[in-house]
Order: sequence, then C-alpha cells, then structure tokens
Amino acid sequence: MGGRGLAAPDTVTVMVTKATVVPIGSIVADELHAAAERRLAKVGQRHTRQRRAILDLVAAAGRPVTVPDLLATDADGLSQSSLYRNLLVLEEVGVLQRVAGIGNHDRFELDESLSGDHHHHLTCTSCGLVVDVPTDRGVERAVAAEAAKVSDLFGFVVTGHSVDLYGTCADCL
Repeated sequence: MGGRGLAAPDTVTVMVTKATVVPIGSIVADELHAAAERRLAKVGQRHTRQRRAILDLVAAAGRPVTVPDLLATDADGLSQSSLYRNLLVLEEVGVLQRVAGIGNHDRFELDESLSGDHHHHLTCTSCGLVVDVPTDRGVERAVAAEAAKVSDLFGFVVTGHSVDLYGTCADCL
C-alpha cells in the first residue's frame, strides 16, 4: 500500500552541477535555481546546497513527490526535519507547491509560475500515487465558464483553479 519511491525504474534521477544545464519541462536547471535564489533572497533566505538538491530531485521526478520519496533518495544527507523545513520555505516563497495527498503524505512539485505547466492530478486512493494530468482546452473552457458563474454568484474573484480526480491506479486494481 506504499507510494512509489523516486528510485523506481520508470523515474529518471538527474545530477545537476553548476556547469550542467538540464531541461526540466519548459525550464532549465540554471533558470530554476536562479528563480529560486531571487525568491528566497526577497525574504532574506539563501539558496543553499540542500535546497538546490531538493529542487533538482523534485524537478527530475516528473511527478509530485512525498517527503518519504525524497528521503529514500538520501537527499544530500538531509534529516527528515531539515527536509520538511526546507520544503516549507520553498513552498512559502513560491518555488514549490503542495499537492494534497491521501493519508498523511502531502506531495510537492514545482510551482506553476516556475514550470509554466498548468495541469491537474489523478490520485490513487489505495496507494497514494499522484499523476499529473495535462490540461485539455475543452475542460479548461468549461472550468472557466463555471468559475465565472460561481464567482459572480458568491462575489469572489477567481485567481486560479485545480482539479483533483480520485480513483484506483492500474497497479492497485
């Protein structure tokens, strides 16, 4: 009933050094780290070696990851408490975003403002696997139309949305 770790055969782990430029979706590692450094500096924080390693792991995973996923990779020798602290700081400055998971394991992924990748999630209620689902124009138009109606009805200004679908993955059927 456990989730999938980052070391799974269908996952690519990428080592990124200062001289390496690795594409990560629509953003390359150097751009990702530069953006993270700017956002952290705005709140008086530094982009440490550990935070760099965490970002590299999250970006390379290609899916939302849990703290246990990251710990299983021996994320630069981080303790669980240090990993949590760093994830929260990276979330607070808008580098990572939290994806609600099943049970006690929220997941983290690159913030849409950095990745440029608007998507939704499909979550297995049995093992907790979370899969990114690419957006579809028709679905996005329908959500926008409903959001406009609901926002007018309740006096809200809608600034974004997410769609989370729940079910059972093929491995758990």
